[in-house]
Amino acid sequence: MDTKSGRVLGMTGSYNSNSVPQLNVIQSSISFIQKAIDVLDIVPSFFPIMIADFGSSHGGNSNYAMKIIINYIKHIKQTNQSFLIIHNDLPTNDWISLFDSLNEDKTYFGLANGRSFYEQCLPTNSLTIAYSSMSIHWLSRKPCNLSNHCLPRFAQGAELIAFKTQAANDYAQFLENRSRELMRGGVLILSILSADKEGKTLAHNVNNHLYKCAQLIAVNEEELLDYTIPLYHRTYEECLNEELFKRCSLQLIESDFHIVESKFDQEFQHGKITLEEFLQMHIGYQRSWGESILRQALEMNEKRSKEEIDQVLDRFWLIYKDGMKENSTEYKTGYYQTYLVLKKL
Repeated sequence: MDTKSGRVLGMTGSYNSNSVPQLNVIQSSISFIQKAIDVLDIVPSFFPIMIADFGSSHGGNSNYAMKIIINYIKHIKQTNQSFLIIHNDLPTNDWISLFDSLNEDKTYFGLANGRSFYEQCLPTNSLTIAYSSMSIHWLSRKPCNLSNHCLPRFAQGAELIAFKTQAANDYAQFLENRSRELMRGGVLILSILSADKEGKTLAHNVNNHLYKCAQLIAVNEEELLDYTIPLYHRTYEECLNEELFKRCSLQLIESDFHIVESKFDQEFQHGKITLEEFLQMHIGYQRSWGESILRQALEMNEKRSKEEIDQVLDRFWLIYKDGMKENSTEYKTGYYQTYLVLKKL
């Protein structure tokens, strides 16, 4: 999140090596990818088939998903057309990591697009497939600071309503812009990080632990308010908006709600990894997506030096680790996921 405007920034740190849970989600969605391609209309052309991944981050998982899509199109559609992949993310994304990832595996031609996916990112009627996994729970902006927590699913009253409204508006913007970009007969494939009907997530205890640790590291009241994470876990019902689909000329082909277990949670529970290995993987994952937000909250008042901020963050993760050691079985990082396949009419 930009410290002045409230805009959301891209992932930071060693995201490619700490995003196994996101990879698990892609693997769980392969049948939905295949169902989308089964109904895809491909018009023979000399031009490449254009596919875009909205929220590509540092590229490792994006590369994996794009190859699944390409290989299944080749298998089921028997096309000789080439492919052009557009990797979209925010201008602040670590593009060098993405380019390094693509250059290690040159199985397709790829381009980068540095815009918010809540805008139109590509020309009208240019895309054959639009894809996004574990991305659109991030909001375009933070509508307000939260007074009682860092995550909106713990919020109440007007603050919760503000996040719900922002999430609904962002979702509409996302679908409207993807509809403009998709050619008729093209498909939109979505894996959306979600909450259950009561608004709870599988990582409820983990998320609560984040805020408790922030309270324990001697941040001031203003910094604690600024430590509001600009994301929202939509329920399945919030994702399944038939009126919005109709307005965007999108036909619902398939939808479902799944639980995706964390691989390192399962390995620890079955004794395949030690407690220390589990903590290292879990904290590496948490830091890769979450540390930048706390860092920015500490930077906003411009009262702390970089060295002091680094020390505060180190103390935060030490407290976080100690808390997990005491109650390791309570801190699960599985996901509720909503899967949608939509076709442009």
